[in-house]
Amino acid sequence: MTAIDIPLQFEQTVQAFEAADVDCQIAVLWQIYDTLGQAFAAIAPVALFSQAVQQLISQIQQVDPQDQLSVLRDILSGADTRFTQVYQALNANMKLAFWHRLFHLMPASRLPMATCQTGSAMTQPLLTRLNTMGLNERLHFLRRVVS
Repeated sequence: MTAIDIPLQFEQTVQAFEAADVDCQIAVLWQIYDTLGQAFAAIAPVALFSQAVQQLISQIQQVDPQDQLSVLRDILSGADTRFTQVYQALNANMKLAFWHRLFHLMPASRLPMATCQTGSAMTQPLLTRLNTMGLNERLHFLRRVVS
């Protein structure tokens, strides 16, 4: 593998994520955050306790649990909603913290996990590539896809 292959593979992984169904994107984000665990808390501790992040999460928690997934879909797809507008105003670290905190508060049973776990032709290479990334590369990937 040459030095040019690494950025190319990274960009292809980002493109594969962006081309995936929004439910798959949510499931992939959850899987990455699940594997990062406490490592993320050590990287951006201040962002985790951001008042703006906590307010957005509180607002989402006030939505009927059956509709919360729709709010996440809107945020990732960039729909013009009040939740998306608040999310877009967050800086990159706060966006990372938002997903981290949200996934720790929201039960996985409410997330569309089966969408990607079955391994469609589009998502299986994405999941395989993400599983080979190191911590820094995963964080860089997350910054790209949540911004």
